[in-house]
Amino acid sequence: MTLRLFGSFALAAIAGFALTVNAYVESFHSARLGVVLVILVLLHLLRYPRVLFCREFALYFIFVGYMAVALLWTANVELAMNTLEPAVDFALLLILFGSLVTYHDVRAVLAGTFGGFLIGAAIYTITKGFPLTYPDDFSYNAIAQMYLFGLFITLALGWYTRSRILSLSIGLLLLVHITATTSIKTNLGIVLGATAVGLMYFKHLLRVLRRNTIPLVALAGMMAYAVVSNDALVERLQVGVDRVALGVEVLSAQGELTGYGGFEERKEWIEEGLKGATKNPLFGNGIEAFRDRYGITSHSTPADLLYNTGITGFLLFYAILISMAWRLVRARDKNLDSFRALVFGALVCYSFISLSAPLHYNAFFAVYIAISTTLLVRQRSQARSGLSPIDAHA
Repeated sequence: MTLRLFGSFALAAIAGFALTVNAYVESFHSARLGVVLVILVLLHLLRYPRVLFCREFALYFIFVGYMAVALLWTANVELAMNTLEPAVDFALLLILFGSLVTYHDVRAVLAGTFGGFLIGAAIYTITKGFPLTYPDDFSYNAIAQMYLFGLFITLALGWYTRSRILSLSIGLLLLVHITATTSIKTNLGIVLGATAVGLMYFKHLLRVLRRNTIPLVALAGMMAYAVVSNDALVERLQVGVDRVALGVEVLSAQGELTGYGGFEERKEWIEEGLKGATKNPLFGNGIEAFRDRYGITSHSTPADLLYNTGITGFLLFYAILISMAWRLVRARDKNLDSFRALVFGALVCYSFISLSAPLHYNAFFAVYIAISTTLLVRQRSQARSGLSPIDAHA
């Protein structure tokens, strides 16, 4: 039993570490990540010769297959690999994490993923100095996505193990790191996600806050003291908060403001993407056609999908999010309220991020989909059999 648990932990830890390193090590690109994922899937199959394949996974596999067919009318096939390679990684991550959560011990899988992320994030801090310093090659959106992934895994593990200290302490620490990245879309996405959870799960959220008031205040106090004791960190956080406030102002004004000059440019990319989509509305202009013409992505998942893959690709991808929302509606067991709130908040967050970032081949988003859908399916079936989410693995 110990060896089996360690094996599950190790597979998840390697995957979590590889994903985290992929966010900041340029040489560890999608193709190399794909090799690691194939090996991990094969190792899983050696132990359990089965994989999970639910409707969200099927939709994404059809989406990848459709993009492969779209190569027939793609002008620059070599450039198209910028989308297809990470899309294949996305599909592998769905199979890997879906199968790990289904056939392995869930606690070991979540703990392994969490441990792999922590090691990768710690290496980033040691080698780059973030958040005390900004590296010269700092990609704030990519690093913010990395910490957002860590936040989701932390909260999922805290829910499953009923560990309030883990969720509160590491969760607050990761929120500090996300704020320090100054990524407007990620920080605003978290704010919107948290607000949506507060509106949809108000009574449950109140109960959770009431039960955790003392540890939450204590941890927040200790963290605030640690932050204010470091002038460099205070400066980073202030910049992050200011950029989030600026992002809100930009969205409200729908135009350029002092301190942020990218709104009109991004708006123009989206407009060009939507206008160009009308040339071939059903099937699109080809994979990475927008980048081939303008030298950059539209920085918007809907615009990119409509321009490159048409209404067909757009519907295939966003059907996955709709399917997840439907699972949340059907998961009515009270034992799942905390997890449903987490998945719902993350779904709102990622949906907002997708408006200003290409999310249809984002590896971290793939893990969120795999873990969320699989646990919702698994916990719902366990609830039918009379077991609570924790009792089922006690």
